[in-house]
Amino acid sequence: MLEKIAKVIAHIDLDCFFVSVERVFHPELKGKPVIVSGNPEGRGVVSSASYEARAFGVRSAMPIQRARKCCPEAIVLPVRMGAYAEFSEKVFELLRDFSPLVEEASIDEAYLDLTGSEKLLGPPQTAAALIQQRVRDELDLPASLGIGSNKMIAKIASQQAKPLGIVEVALGQEQKFLSELPIGAIPGVGGKTEERLNVLGAKKVKHLVRLGPKLLESHFGKWGRELYERAQGRADDEVIAEASLPKSLGKEVTFDQDLDDFDQIEQWLFLLALKLGRRLRRKQLYAQRVTLKLRSPDFRTWTRTTGLDRATSEDWELFAAGLLLLRREKEKVRPLRLLGMSAGDLGSSPELNLFGEEERAKRERLMKALDRTREQFGFDAIYPARLQGLMEKIREEEEEG
Repeated sequence: MLEKIAKVIAHIDLDCFFVSVERVFHPELKGKPVIVSGNPEGRGVVSSASYEARAFGVRSAMPIQRARKCCPEAIVLPVRMGAYAEFSEKVFELLRDFSPLVEEASIDEAYLDLTGSEKLLGPPQTAAALIQQRVRDELDLPASLGIGSNKMIAKIASQQAKPLGIVEVALGQEQKFLSELPIGAIPGVGGKTEERLNVLGAKKVKHLVRLGPKLLESHFGKWGRELYERAQGRADDEVIAEASLPKSLGKEVTFDQDLDDFDQIEQWLFLLALKLGRRLRRKQLYAQRVTLKLRSPDFRTWTRTTGLDRATSEDWELFAAGLLLLRREKEKVRPLRLLGMSAGDLGSSPELNLFGEEERAKRERLMKALDRTREQFGFDAIYPARLQGLMEKIREEEEEG
């Protein structure tokens, strides 16, 4: 009987990602307190804050006006989703040089399966250092990495590694590593769950183990049983690369803080459509269906789907379909914990239309030209007319900032 090979999973987290991208364009911001916000002059919230700003108490999802009071000297910049999407895509492409199994967890996070790569890349710590150095040298972005036997441990380790560090949890040391951490360190334990666990006497992860599976399950159902398993460092999760999902392609983002601002939710949807369209075109695929995935803070999940009039790989058609679904659920699902978008019913060629074939070919040439232009100058350089309202809003915020 063959012995099961222990997994080696790495999680990379780009430190203060939005701020770090802004510093690439404006090196003079390095070392200064910087805040990125969706609406710097209005009722927006903090999307990203540098460690210099965090030292004053600024945190993600904090109202921007409160953040300004905490750190009056902070330089506040507007969100530029197009620029962040460009750098995110470059990072993920770089990661694929280290492993064919790369799972994009969000705009600034990814998992890599490094199992069996030691002969090529060296021990896990060495491989992580190589990844970290290349991201810094080629893209001028700081990153932290965690290494473990599963995705959960790797993610928690990367959080402990911040900023710009590497933490490896050796096989068999998972429970010891987690033991003294606060229960909020476990993915999925939000504020309300943490409050209920505190009432049961659980402050640290080791306390969850002591409570036992039966008690946790009696209070939280199936999630209680899973919580017990996670507290011991056990998670049966695989790194799923996009190539292994031929029936559909999807992008999703889990927000660090629940998102209630609908304008910001639309901007994230726009980002997902942009990345989804690019990936479809790179793989020469066309989608006939768009599905939206929405998750509330209490982990209830909705999916809404719609068919498209024609098979497409064009950003604006994907965005328009997703936006229609999102607006139908506007009041039901806020605030959001997770937003996802996927393209389904994929084919390698668009539906033929003898009377529209010339027009389709023109549109495809246009999209390829757009991709080349955006690759060179950034997404903000040119955009579809259907997105004019959204792009004008982003530009107005940039001018105000």
